[in-house]
Amino acid sequence: MRISRIAASGIAAALLAALAAGAQTSEPRKITVTAKKFEFQPSRIELQVGEPVEITFESEDTKHGFACKDLKLEKIEFSKDSPGKVNFTPDKAGTFAFKCAKFCGLGHSKMKGEFVVAP
Repeated sequence: MRISRIAASGIAAALLAALAAGAQTSEPRKITVTAKKFEFQPSRIELQVGEPVEITFESEDTKHGFACKDLKLEKIEFSKDSPGKVNFTPDKAGTFAFKCAKFCGLGHSKMKGEFVVAP
């Protein structure tokens, strides 16, 4: 009887620790994306469903933008002196295109990237 009480209290303590760890908000994964005519670097970003992410967009040359309709990420604009940030947590798996959302020259339409979100 004594061994089963010790085992039960150990299991209860482990469950409480797991619940407490799950209740804490996890820090977002921080990613920096650099933009320049006419590319994002990196242009492919791999994420996990449920993984909080903070992406900072920095420009090396002129004003650029970012938008990803499929993940409902609103348009932001950023420039060399003023980075932009996007915070989100993907809630579905798949490959989702993003693009420059601020006309930046004749190659603007080719300035694209993708999020690859794994389950």
